[in-house]
Amino acid sequence: MKDGVESLGRIRTKGITLLAVTFLAGALAGGAAERIRVAKRPPPPVEPPNFGMMAGGRPGMLPRWFQQLDLTEEQRDQIRQIIESRREPTEQVMREMMPRLRAASDSVMAEIRAVLTPEQLEKWDELQAEMRRRGGQMRQGMGRGKGPGGPPPPMP
Repeated sequence: MKDGVESLGRIRTKGITLLAVTFLAGALAGGAAERIRVAKRPPPPVEPPNFGMMAGGRPGMLPRWFQQLDLTEEQRDQIRQIIESRREPTEQVMREMMPRLRAASDSVMAEIRAVLTPEQLEKWDELQAEMRRRGGQMRQGMGRGKGPGGPPPPMP
């Protein structure tokens, strides 16, 4: 009778050990699969930049921050002409450089994402979304965004 009880105890121990090893293997496989899935996920979409750094909301408008300079009408007209005459060359330079800047930035982001755990990636994505949201608010404050406030009113 004693042999039967000892044998049952060894079988139970082996069963528990096998169950623990199976659970551990499943957890490791699931973690690896999740890491691969997250690494292959494309980064969240980024709003295309407004290349006209001096662009107001509409042609002929100046950004809000010019209002703080107490410009005369003549100065406003001169600045509008300067901005308009330089807009295309400036935007052309930005169009040429943006793919290179994006590629460099995407490469850095991909390397950073590969180091993070799934939980950290989730938090990272939340932080990135918050920064994009704040960036949109900043652009809106400079007269380039399109949010609830819309473009700034034309300067007098």
